[in-house]
Amino acid sequence: MKIRVLLFLSIFPLIVPSLHARLPDDTAYPTKDSLLSISPEGKYSAPKAKEHFRRNFSYMGIPFIVSGLVVKGENRNFRTLRNRFEPNFHQKYDNYTQYLPLAATWGMKLAGVEGRSSWKELTVSNVFSAALMAGFVNTLKYTTKEVRPDNSSNNSFPSGHTATAFMCATILHKEYGMLSPWYSIGGYTLAGLTGVTRQLNNRHWIGDVLVGAGIGMISTDLGYFFSDLIFKHKDTRADDTSYNRYEAPSFLSFNMGFATGPSSLRTAELYDKEHGSPLGMRLRTGTATVVSVEGAYFFNAYLGLGGRLKVATLPVIADIPEENKRHFDLDNDLQEGAPVNMFLLDGLESDHLGMCDIDLGAYFSYPLNRHFQLGGKLLVGRRLNADFTLNSLSRINPDIFDRQKVSQEAYNQFYKEDVEYYLQQEDLTTHELLRSTFVDEEFLHIRKSSTFKLGTGVSLTYRYKEDAALRLYCDYDFASPRLTYDLKNTWVDEEGNREARSYSKRTPMHNLTFGASIAFIF
Repeated sequence: MKIRVLLFLSIFPLIVPSLHARLPDDTAYPTKDSLLSISPEGKYSAPKAKEHFRRNFSYMGIPFIVSGLVVKGENRNFRTLRNRFEPNFHQKYDNYTQYLPLAATWGMKLAGVEGRSSWKELTVSNVFSAALMAGFVNTLKYTTKEVRPDNSSNNSFPSGHTATAFMCATILHKEYGMLSPWYSIGGYTLAGLTGVTRQLNNRHWIGDVLVGAGIGMISTDLGYFFSDLIFKHKDTRADDTSYNRYEAPSFLSFNMGFATGPSSLRTAELYDKEHGSPLGMRLRTGTATVVSVEGAYFFNAYLGLGGRLKVATLPVIADIPEENKRHFDLDNDLQEGAPVNMFLLDGLESDHLGMCDIDLGAYFSYPLNRHFQLGGKLLVGRRLNADFTLNSLSRINPDIFDRQKVSQEAYNQFYKEDVEYYLQQEDLTTHELLRSTFVDEEFLHIRKSSTFKLGTGVSLTYRYKEDAALRLYCDYDFASPRLTYDLKNTWVDEEGNREARSYSKRTPMHNLTFGASIAFIF
């Protein structure tokens, strides 16, 4: 609950700046002249520092930073998704994509395309932005000393590549976003690609990337603010509140939320052998952490087309009745003729279940006024479930040392060799051996799967600047994948392989996601 409260409190800085006096209606917009103060000589003077700050600071980076801090607790679970979907990914293009938006900005400037700033202003604002970004990133890197996912160094937090990429994308957005929204979309798409690639390359955790993105955006906002103070920049563009309620609300958003779903997954019934003892496993699910990117192009104020890319990590707990634990033939000892099991099953430990959704469909919007919009969507797509492993936790059955239950002959035949191996290998006493927990990895494996899915949702958007908005949303998604379970409760053969018995079951999954997002409006 504390995590959710922190996430929604992160939107507060976005709302506060918008509480200053607004226009009385949707048709009266401020002009350039209304934003300038008048000197005693009757001439226009430069806007004050407060006006510079209001124009330059978008507040978009703050939710990124707060989201990154919130999601840090799920760093390893999101890394598991990477290891499940793309364990061998290794590309170097993120070393270059981080700079492409800045190269495009300076390239267009050299080509004579007029942007927001003069050459001097562009140079100074960029230097300030880079200096602030580098200062924030390196201060955190060398004070937090967080180890990278690949264990190569201890300067993981935050991601410098991602901070640079979002700084460069924000520069492109400020300089040329007013000419065409596609410049902004292209820049932030490259920045997002850089951040995702840093995770796929196993160089950064998801929290590193989100915080790095926020630092890059805030540094650029501050860089342009300081530059405007120095040069007393007069922005000849219309005020950033000069938009009306009936403009097409095309957007690109970055979302974070928490998803509830079925209390348990409908799993296949598993047996220790054909027509043997049932495992009786029930997979209980917890609250999933969801991160997504979403965008739509609107043809008018009401209808658009778009899509969403979403990843989620879902905690899963395996429950097994105590009676079944006692009777389950864990390593097929009973099937081989042994009087009792050598190992007693204590339970199963599991990874988080990873899901990736790719959706396309129709988006709807209804403008309540200039600042608030109701939204909806109808989506179809595919859900990819990562493969999933449950390990068995077990302990040595003390009955194998009870000569009333297990004769010396049976002990010598079925248990002696293994007991002596564990005693020598781990340098344990018999008493310590009985207290030890044994982990059998790959005891139960759920295969990767993909399935058709449906999605819908509603949202409330608050547009506090011409190109920036905050959104609260509630999404519903349905998928019914056929999950295949490979049970491996046999001894390893001479080649190191184990026989696996497979079971399949279609598993309906209903997910309700509550979250918040920041959106670029174009």
